[in-house]
Amino acid sequence: MQKALKPSLIAASILLAVTTQQASATNGYASHGFGMTQKAMGGTAVAGNDNAMNIATNPASMSFGKNNWTAGMDIFVPDRGLSHKGRPGHPDIPLGAFFPPGTPLPPGAVVPADNGIAGATLKGNDDANFPIPEFAYQKHLNSKFAVGVAVYGNGGMNATYDRPIFAGPGSKNTGIDFSQLFIAPSVSMKVGEGSSIGASLNLVYQRFRTNGVSAFAPFSRDPSKLSDNGYDSSTGAGVSIGWQTQFSEDITFGAAYRSKTKMSKFDKYAGLFAEQGDFDIPSMFTIGLSVKATPKTTLAFDVAHIKYTGVKSISNKNNTAGLQQQLVGQAFGLIPPGTPLQGALLGDENGAGFGWDDQTILKLGVKHQLNNKIALMAGFNHGRAPIDNNQTAFNVLAPATVEDHLTLGMEYALSKNSNLTFSYMHAFENTIKGDASRSPSGAPNSPGAQIGIGGNPLTDFTAADLNMTQNSFGIAYSKNF
Repeated sequence: MQKALKPSLIAASILLAVTTQQASATNGYASHGFGMTQKAMGGTAVAGNDNAMNIATNPASMSFGKNNWTAGMDIFVPDRGLSHKGRPGHPDIPLGAFFPPGTPLPPGAVVPADNGIAGATLKGNDDANFPIPEFAYQKHLNSKFAVGVAVYGNGGMNATYDRPIFAGPGSKNTGIDFSQLFIAPSVSMKVGEGSSIGASLNLVYQRFRTNGVSAFAPFSRDPSKLSDNGYDSSTGAGVSIGWQTQFSEDITFGAAYRSKTKMSKFDKYAGLFAEQGDFDIPSMFTIGLSVKATPKTTLAFDVAHIKYTGVKSISNKNNTAGLQQQLVGQAFGLIPPGTPLQGALLGDENGAGFGWDDQTILKLGVKHQLNNKIALMAGFNHGRAPIDNNQTAFNVLAPATVEDHLTLGMEYALSKNSNLTFSYMHAFENTIKGDASRSPSGAPNSPGAQIGIGGNPLTDFTAADLNMTQNSFGIAYSKNF
């Protein structure tokens, strides 16, 4: 019965993960950790071997862990918001209400209000709750080798507003939905008594959809592949390698590297993402320590670094404001109508992205065995948001602003070889205020943060402010065998 159960659990978990909507923007767009025990300890995992979900961070952990499988579900609840200041005396215009060549707009012309953006605070919570499943299994083949597999959601982005922010009246509401699934068959090998190495083949499926951004059509290399095209999917593969070594009975060091994952392109959105729909997964490096401070208390410390700048669709700066100004110049006769736009278009190799920086994350965790039934866990996770205040306008779609996370959890032993794990995460609200400063001539110093709000498109701009807070609640069942 047990042998029949394990393949069924694997198949069910994979199916569930593929068909479940996910959003997991905590460290940038990546989850703050993988596995309920690991999440409850601030995401620390690279030097631990609590259960098979450690594979997701460091495949070398299997050599020091027990034969086990674990399955869980996290309910992720983000609260996303957008606001910007209206300018007194100026009516609202849609975000991105751009002026095509030949539009007869004299200086000072008033564009009618139609969507109530200026001065408003908008919530991107039309999709509110996101179930994120996970499953992992590991087994020792002999005294030297262990094998396993982890199935988990790596991360995602979601924000859906109640109106068409980057599109005209009658368009679909502006929103984005993006998720990633990892299936990681893995192997580890002991190297001497106190060290191990491991590797995972990361098989990745991701899907993406966006609506309500058609106002960017004048700046796209292919406007038909920009917005409102439904879900598109992408697949790819990469590798993770890891190492663990026990300095003593009480101190273990771990290090792991996940390669950049080359993904097939989102063909339906080749006019949105840089490099004609490319959206690879950035590389990540993690090091850390697990310290048994007392016989009942374990402390964990991880440092992770995600190289978002290695993916152009994520890191390219927003240049659409400069393209817009060229169209405005044509509309007002400052530039001959029909003059080709100078600069990379959306979908080009150097076309606009989200403008994200690399992110370094500090993770702290503690686990205390209260008695033979209950273990308590807590943690803290900090990573500076990858969005600069001069890039807030495009990140209305991906307001990954949170930086500080508090985590709590409990393991409850059902028997000698099985337990339930409960985890909770709260990401404290953080606001990134767009740079609203202007040069002496009145031009914005940070065009990538600006949104038009007034009657004169040459001067009437203000900066977009982004905010987010998050909660998640998880449960997992683990079984040693």
